Amino acid sequence: MHQMACDNGRSEWPAKGAGTWVFRLLGLAGTPSACRRRLATGLFCLAVLVPAGGSVGCADSHSSPPVPAEAYVSKPSGNLAPGDEIIVTFSSAPELNTKQKIQPNGKVSLPTIGAVSAAGKTVTSLQEQLTSLYQPSLQDPTVVVTLAGAAAGVYVSGEVLRPGKIPLDRPMTALEAVMEAGGFSKFANPKQVIVVRNQGGKSRRYVLNMSEALYGKDSIPFYVRPFDVIYVKQSNW
Repeated sequence: MHQMACDNGRSEWPAKGAGTWVFRLLGLAGTPSACRRRLATGLFCLAVLVPAGGSVGCADSHSSPPVPAEAYVSKPSGNLAPGDEIIVTFSSAPELNTKQKIQPNGKVSLPTIGAVSAAGKTVTSLQEQLTSLYQPSLQDPTVVVTLAGAAAGVYVSGEVLRPGKIPLDRPMTALEAVMEAGGFSKFANPKQVIVVRNQGGKSRRYVLNMSEALYGKDSIPFYVRPFDVIYVKQSNW
């Protein structure tokens, strides 16, 4: 065994079989010699902190992918989809007014004309189609279609005041979705807002910093897509 210089060659490591290196260092730390205590403490801290630092570095290396350019572009969300709820109003025949939910097959069932395909059409195009279909039977075939509720939405959770589903009935940014959920709580970290998006069968995770927009700095808006999940992280302080 190597002798420890600070004790003038009189000290040795604990006897063989005394345990692992942890117990050996702890044994040295508990000895009367101040020099040996300092040495053991230093070695123990080094042995613990170096692996910890390495693990932190590994975690940081798994950074989120860059935000795709298409996320900064507003996409019209005017196309109707199954699950959307529409109101059909007749100018000359209010008794025909109806509120319908688009069925899974994409159709709605309307008075006197029956099933009509609605999914994939804009509100305006459906309105024009219905006006044409009702023209033979109504003196004034004017039909007004309005969207009462959108099936598509985004889900906001974490440090917001009203977590839940936000209907996506218009082009919406991630910041607007957070505000629709009541805004940030007092424990929120606007610099750490995570958007999880399903793209091509894979989940993509993007980290957004919304503090710049909140404090009036120039920033590019991130537009959400149907069924995005937005999670606002908690502040560390």
